[in-house]
Amino acid sequence: MDQNDRLEVSRHAIARLPLVLWQTDLEGRLLGPASGGGVGGGAPGDGGLVEVLESDGHLKGATDGALGGVSTAFERRVGSNVYRISIGPRHDDDGRVVGASGIAIDVTAERAAINTIDARDQQLRLLVDTALDAVITCDPESRIVVWNTGAEQLFGWSQAEAVGKRLTDTIIPAEFVEAHERGMARFIETGEGPVLGTRIEIEAQDRNGRRFPVELSINPIPTDAGLSFSGFIRDISARKASERATREGEERLSLALDAIDAGAWDYTLAADGDLESSTVSARTTAILGPDANRTPPERSALHPEDRQGIRDRWAAICSGRVSEFTVEYRLRTEDGGELWVSEHGRAFESDDRGAARRVVGVISDISRRRAMEETLLATQKTEALGAIAGGFAHDLNNVLAAIRGHASLASLETEIPVKVGESLEVIQAAVTRGRSLTQNMMMLGSPTPIRRSIIDVSKICRETLALVRPAVPSSVSIEERFVPGNHRILADGNQFQQAILNLVVNARDAISGSGRIEVSVDHHPATAAAPARVGISVRDDGAGMDAEVRDRALEPFYTTKGRAGNGLGLAMVKNFVDGCKGVLEIESSPGAGTTVSLLFPASETTDATESDVKSGASGRSRSRVLLAEDHPLLRPMLVEAMTVGGFEVRDAADASTALEISESWTPAVMVLDVNLPGETGDVIAAKIRAARGFDVPVVFITGNNEFEAPDWQAMRLLRKPFGLDELLAAIDELISA
Repeated sequence: MDQNDRLEVSRHAIARLPLVLWQTDLEGRLLGPASGGGVGGGAPGDGGLVEVLESDGHLKGATDGALGGVSTAFERRVGSNVYRISIGPRHDDDGRVVGASGIAIDVTAERAAINTIDARDQQLRLLVDTALDAVITCDPESRIVVWNTGAEQLFGWSQAEAVGKRLTDTIIPAEFVEAHERGMARFIETGEGPVLGTRIEIEAQDRNGRRFPVELSINPIPTDAGLSFSGFIRDISARKASERATREGEERLSLALDAIDAGAWDYTLAADGDLESSTVSARTTAILGPDANRTPPERSALHPEDRQGIRDRWAAICSGRVSEFTVEYRLRTEDGGELWVSEHGRAFESDDRGAARRVVGVISDISRRRAMEETLLATQKTEALGAIAGGFAHDLNNVLAAIRGHASLASLETEIPVKVGESLEVIQAAVTRGRSLTQNMMMLGSPTPIRRSIIDVSKICRETLALVRPAVPSSVSIEERFVPGNHRILADGNQFQQAILNLVVNARDAISGSGRIEVSVDHHPATAAAPARVGISVRDDGAGMDAEVRDRALEPFYTTKGRAGNGLGLAMVKNFVDGCKGVLEIESSPGAGTTVSLLFPASETTDATESDVKSGASGRSRSRVLLAEDHPLLRPMLVEAMTVGGFEVRDAADASTALEISESWTPAVMVLDVNLPGETGDVIAAKIRAARGFDVPVVFITGNNEFEAPDWQAMRLLRKPFGLDELLAAIDELISA
């Protein structure tokens, strides 16, 4: 191919390229038309480059520079096209500048693509910078490449400060650095990373070293420039605090419910009111069993008498008429018993009509509380009855004391007919029975304080059986088996009598139809293993108890009598026996009856003999006795009895008279009623003792079970009605002391 052919090929090739070629002379005028594929470019009237080669000021300036020997390159928009232009000097063979030459390449499409990429890059940068999370990109060496505004706000480093630093020098706590570097090395080596592509919760630190929880997701990004890692980090401190507060609230609620022994339930209701779903606690299931996942009216164990009331209250909260559901009702247990529960619920969510769609509540077993309330109610009734009975019994005690005293005086006569003597013995027995009745009446209102003394077990058991016999059906016999011997113990007589009474009543209740109750008293001599003891047993041939009932029989409020019992009888007996350092034993089995045995330490004492009383009488030698008693029947009888007994007696009916007598007359012994007009007997005794300067012996007489006698050595206490022999013996004891 010759030279001309090659030039022709070059011109054809250039004609197909998107460029414009031109030359000028030294005056800047074009030397011929421009050539190249871009000569005809541009739309008509669009102002193509060729049209402005000699008129465009920027091109003319560049051409002038080229004529001066300077080459320039620049971009120029002409119309809708963008050109990359280079203009330089044109030389002849001798190297002289003979003009300028220029080349312009049409880069419109390229520039549009670059602008599009730039716009997308800008959008991406804005997206990253405006993200609520911190966005961080690093290279395989953990050097930070991207650090958005969120990262600046979260960690405290500016973008300029952070970019180029390693993650391990900025946001990763020291104890996690080794694990991070190990994970990066493993991924680069194997392409595997357990935390990549997932969300994890971890701890990060800011510029000031503050540690806080974050949610982190990391993804590897392979590019032509190499591998990088992009992470999205979110501060979850507020969420964690909220979760912790919720958890602590739930724990506090759980503790509160445990403290009150209550369970929780959450029922979601359908539009028709039926149960749609339920969430219940373990305690709710323990109380209700399978019924826990049923609404209150639908529970199978609901007591028939309570069902309608529960149904009405539940309908009221479901319909939106009320916002709360508060009830107490009974459930039937598998063994045929009853369980009392208290339930409180509240409408938590409602529909547009106000009907409840979700009800949340708590339930608790209140069986023990109900038993205590019933017992308290019974106690309050008893206290009211006791307040009335106490006043009546006090007056009756004075009358009984007068009757017993006069009977005792009559018995002192040496020559009385046999029948009269027998009548006097009947009177004394009747007074003893009346005394037991009044003592029990006075115990109704409030328990008497514990006053332990040496008591005769056989005597009190006989009095108690005489008291309880009228309350035992005629089909049930009561038998006594008292083995002869010393049956004295140290105990409170009233409490002992009440204990025996409870045991006999329990034995009576255990017998249906006909049966037998046996009360036995025995003395157990001392052995090498145990001291002497007095045993009392109450045996019945009733239904007996199984092992479970026998093991729980002594628990307060446990009863098998249903609403007829309060579960306190045996518990009170056990407390009394323990207080006396005794032992309570129960032997029972179904169908074989029950035996309750009480064992008390024996008290080795002897009775005062008749000769002792007579010797005391002979030593009285007209000792002075000051008597203060306001009862008009009892006072004259006591004066006569003590006068016949050999004492010099002065009497008073009120406190002021007794004090007047003591001012001019020094008694050897004072016999003072506790309840006197003006002041009480213990106050009078204290004043007389203070005035005389020594402890004048005193015998307090009272029908008041609540009176607490002062802790004085030269003091005795007699409760009405008492026998004259008891009074004279007490006076003798104080005189001879």
